[in-house]
Amino acid sequence: MLDGIIKQIEKGKPFFDKIAQNIYLGAVRDGFLTAMPAILFSSVFILAASIPEIFGIVLPATVSDWLWKVYNYSMGVVGLLVAATTARCLAESMNRRMPKNKVINTTSVMLASIVGFMLLAVSNVDGGISTTYLGTKGLLASFVSAFITVNMYKFCVLKDVNSHAKRSSRNNFSNV
Repeated sequence: MLDGIIKQIEKGKPFFDKIAQNIYLGAVRDGFLTAMPAILFSSVFILAASIPEIFGIVLPATVSDWLWKVYNYSMGVVGLLVAATTARCLAESMNRRMPKNKVINTTSVMLASIVGFMLLAVSNVDGGISTTYLGTKGLLASFVSAFITVNMYKFCVLKDVNSHAKRSSRNNFSNV
């Protein structure tokens, strides 16, 4: 019986190897791992706020409110953090596959991905912004933002869009 299970696993090995080599899935994994300290930090506060209640201990309202506020604020930006870290990890993976002297700036990609995430996840509500999707509810928007941003940067780097813009502006100024 155990031999049958091992044979089934070995049959699927090429498929799982192919999945493991996918740079997009690797970026999602690495982006989550990079954001994990914020998630763990947040988890400490939810534990501190929740566990005493299990044993019938009632924390003072101000302490309980503070613990939940720290949890909500820290976990509330996980989507934003994952957008940035996933973009950085994907850019690093793509940089290993880029032609020589062509590099995607990982910091720029992180910042642009955050802006893209904000455009996707935040909506205008009564003159303010809704932060409903800044946390874990916005993870899909995080991935979409990261993937689109990195691919746009890759396109621009490969086509030397920045170099053309510099040359174009130099030519315009030299004609003045």
